[in-house]
Amino acid sequence: MMGGVVIACGMGLLLLVAVMAAGGYVGVRLVRARPESGVDSARALLERRLAAGEIDVDEYYEREGALPPRDARRGL
Repeated sequence: MMGGVVIACGMGLLLLVAVMAAGGYVGVRLVRARPESGVDSARALLERRLAAGEIDVDEYYEREGALPPRDARRGL
């Protein structure tokens, strides 16, 4: 009888660990899939437009200069 209780507790613990690991995995995936911030996406758009030849280098730097500095957002 004691053997069955030990096995049941072990299976319950194993199930708990599996559920927690799955939750952690899903949480990490959701955090990594978060979209870029507005400033980062604006810079990415400028870089794509420059690479495609839609804007020239002078216009790129003019528009990029209107964005806040990268480090200012992080308080560095």
